[in-house]
Amino acid sequence: MKQPSAKFTPFARDPMNDVNWTEVMTTYDESQAEVIKIALAEEDIPCTIENAHQGGFTGVFQARVLVPENFVHAAKKLLESHKET
Repeated sequence: MKQPSAKFTPFARDPMNDVNWTEVMTTYDESQAEVIKIALAEEDIPCTIENAHQGGFTGVFQARVLVPENFVHAAKKLLESHKET
């Protein structure tokens, strides 16, 4: 298993970092978002999850899976290949 790249930053909007994070997927399943993050990291694709709990007691959870702009194509290709399996 490949280790995540040293270029990874856990912050989607770090003002000290010039990385342009781009959304490649949105899910309402926190576990799915974490599995996707691991799959991307195994392919050396930096990834972070931006999440928002909405509605207080409604339990609605939305996670945005973000990758650096220059990894969008590779990330989407990986996500597509996982949909087919």
